[in-house]
Amino acid sequence: MLALHEGKEIVLRDYQANAIEALRENIRQGLRRNILCAGTGAGKTLTAGSLLKQASGKGSYSLFIVDRVALVDQTSAVFDEYGIPHGVLQGIHPRYSPREHVQVCSAQTLARRFLPRDPDLIVVDEAHTRYAGTLKYMEQYPDAVKIGLTATPFTKGMANEWDAVVNVIPTRRLIEQGFLIEPKIYVARSPEDSELGLNSFGEFSDESAASAGIRIIGDVVSEWIDKTHEHFGGPAKTIVFSPTVEHGRELCDAFRAAGYNFQQISYLDKSDDERRDKIAEFRRPDSLIDGLVSCGVLTKGFDVPEVRIGVSCKPYKKSLSSHMQEIGRVMRSLPDGSEKKALWLDHSGNIERFAVEMYDVWENGAGELDKSTMLDSKPRERSEQVREKVVCPECSGAIRGSICTACGWERPARSSITVADGELQEFSLERMAMQPRAGLRADCLKEPRKVWEAALTYCFERSRKGEEHARKWAYGIFRGVYPDSKLPFGWFDMSPVSADPHAYALIERETKRFRKQSRRRAA
Repeated sequence: MLALHEGKEIVLRDYQANAIEALRENIRQGLRRNILCAGTGAGKTLTAGSLLKQASGKGSYSLFIVDRVALVDQTSAVFDEYGIPHGVLQGIHPRYSPREHVQVCSAQTLARRFLPRDPDLIVVDEAHTRYAGTLKYMEQYPDAVKIGLTATPFTKGMANEWDAVVNVIPTRRLIEQGFLIEPKIYVARSPEDSELGLNSFGEFSDESAASAGIRIIGDVVSEWIDKTHEHFGGPAKTIVFSPTVEHGRELCDAFRAAGYNFQQISYLDKSDDERRDKIAEFRRPDSLIDGLVSCGVLTKGFDVPEVRIGVSCKPYKKSLSSHMQEIGRVMRSLPDGSEKKALWLDHSGNIERFAVEMYDVWENGAGELDKSTMLDSKPRERSEQVREKVVCPECSGAIRGSICTACGWERPARSSITVADGELQEFSLERMAMQPRAGLRADCLKEPRKVWEAALTYCFERSRKGEEHARKWAYGIFRGVYPDSKLPFGWFDMSPVSADPHAYALIERETKRFRKQSRRRAA
């Protein structure tokens, strides 16, 4: 039975409305394949829903494609909530109604079915997965507008399939505005990298990860019991990410032996209904299920805001996107704002491999597509040196910049490690370890980001040669202030903001100094 076409009004946040306008401007310029990039909790589905609702009102035929069966009903429920009439194309789904202007489609079903109309608008959820059937389908309709949704546009090859990226809002801003919760991260016992074999893609093989991971299942359970009681006073809704079905079964058995009900869902589930029933029970406020153990199912897009704990048991050597998608499952704030805490228990070593880059993306966004797609192609190594930079010696929490996110311990030294343009560089997210030119004394020099923002704003206000010239001019001024430093990843592509007045004054002085020197040399 189809739902009634009534629902709440879609009220967009300012940054969502700005993103839609940026998409439209790209389309007006002939860029018909756009990535809409924003972190978990930014409201990508609702932003796309606003576009779909407007398109439907004009009689256009639009598709919203998901690559996980678990996301079909979740997306359909959101569209019902906001009164977006739609059909569902997935198996023998009861909401099948192919003549509705909006269709929620399973990528797997869409590859095998025909629809009565050619699409005018194709929205691809979790576009970084690069599902072959979806890409082929998109090629069949070159005139259709395509919008890909993702928080992690890091997959190699995406730059060849999409024309442009609209970066919506960094994760750090969503945390500051209360739309997301930054989890307390604990780095627990995990297999050594030497125990993990590689598959043909250069990633850790699931079989080796499961074999090594089964050895520490007791630690996974005991750590969860300890932390869930310490922070929540008892069990809290949990998702565990497991490398294989067998490993997931072992985990469920171990939790059951300790008196807790964990249920596995995986790509080997007997039926969609069985999986759907488990997820529905898990969503209930008084659920009998303490946690779900996911094997290749809930990594992307799954939205249960009440989930407060995530447990990582699946190691990645390259895939920053998979790691960030998983941790995003525990970052959503409750609609009533009643819970401000979330935990991430790392038994995979992924925090040691990816923490610095993850925090950099949270702070600055994903950047340009051709640069961001490099982030899922390079292997990461764990070492004692890296561990010292990202793991708190007091509580084994994760360090962001120089401060532990779990206990607040502050490192005496102010530097950490990040990756910018493929090179390791010393920096702290709060106070970058950049040394200003000898003789400069302004207090704002302690915060290079403010100096860069001021340079960017100054040059955008004064450049008559376009945006690219303004950015290069700003970079030249910045390098004059910090001669031995490079911009961290994502800074060059930032949008101008309201500049710190002291930093702005510094940029004005530096510009006058440079011009005076140029006149002297010319004379």
